[in-house]
Amino acid sequence: MMYGVALALAAAAAIAYVNGANDVSKGVATLVGSGVTDYRRAILWGSFCTGLGGLGGAVFANAMVGTFGKGLLSQGTVPTQAAALATIIGAAAWVAIATRAGLPVSTTHAIVGSIAGVGSVAYGFHGLKWASLWGRIAMPLMISPMVALGLTYLGIRILKLKEQKEVSTPLSDCVCADVEADVEGVLVLMQNSSDGSALVSAISSPELHFKVAPKETCSLEQPHLMAVTLSHLHWFTSGATSFARGLNDAPKMAAIVLAAIALSGEKTDFRVPVFVLVTTGMVMGSWVAGRRVTSVLAEKVTKMNHQEGLLANLVTAALVGPGAAFGLPMSTTHVSSGAIVGLGLQKNSTLNWKTVREMLLAWIVTLPSAALLGILAYAVSRTILMWFLAA
Repeated sequence: MMYGVALALAAAAAIAYVNGANDVSKGVATLVGSGVTDYRRAILWGSFCTGLGGLGGAVFANAMVGTFGKGLLSQGTVPTQAAALATIIGAAAWVAIATRAGLPVSTTHAIVGSIAGVGSVAYGFHGLKWASLWGRIAMPLMISPMVALGLTYLGIRILKLKEQKEVSTPLSDCVCADVEADVEGVLVLMQNSSDGSALVSAISSPELHFKVAPKETCSLEQPHLMAVTLSHLHWFTSGATSFARGLNDAPKMAAIVLAAIALSGEKTDFRVPVFVLVTTGMVMGSWVAGRRVTSVLAEKVTKMNHQEGLLANLVTAALVGPGAAFGLPMSTTHVSSGAIVGLGLQKNSTLNWKTVREMLLAWIVTLPSAALLGILAYAVSRTILMWFLAA
């Protein structure tokens, strides 16, 4: 029994680590690509926010756990722990290979391929609910990157049109807050002690004033209490994207790990330990091995500025975050990459079509590759579990 639990937890750590290594780039690549910060700071920020999202997934993403934890097998099909373990291992193996090659692929996509391959071998073709697999998982995966690309493209078009209309006006990219005294704010009636006449005196009162202006203009003004620039907002949207990624990915991995543990016969509730383990693995993978794929999205797809990177992150977070809450398994990889490609389509001369083709090819081969690796893992895991049971 405990052998099965140990194998499931080891598989959880492995898939979470490679997920972090490949996927941290999706939230922080725009920070580096637009020159806001360097790789070390960007990946540290992404790792931290991913950790918060992963832990949040234990509370706010129960629908996602349900999507991957049940309802994908046909009625009467008896699941096995060997198949559950093989599903995790097959997906993890493919994401590890892609990360080593610097290809931004989707862990969700890999899990779907592994489920399909392992399920077909372990339970037969009719052992899976293909309609559920398609409708509940595959469809959101396919549609979301196109939606992200379209929203980002439209957003950039709107910004471009606005800039053309205000071509002579510097970009207002800073909101400054200041506390100023208002001398006319309070009038106090006082009595003159010498002759008893009434005096009116003005007492200044502090007021909070806001000003929207170019950052350079704000910095030349008197010292301000607070200034929020596009750079600050870019950091915020990057963190929101990383948080949404953790919120979206941790429940998927936790669900299949919890299923593998349950199939071992263990009755203890491992929900909290599994979420902590998965989140820790994601954070470690992000911090230790996240740079390789980040450099691809930051430097090799298209050039971008502050506004564009901020918009791409905003679109990604707006799609992936609610998707996690409602159990729609969008791929942060696909959504973020679609948004960045949407940026590049606005200035086709800077879009690196070679990198885009490599990314698309990696997405296409993810399903069959993860399925094949899952089938191989199934043969191995079944043999190992039989050996443990015999011992």
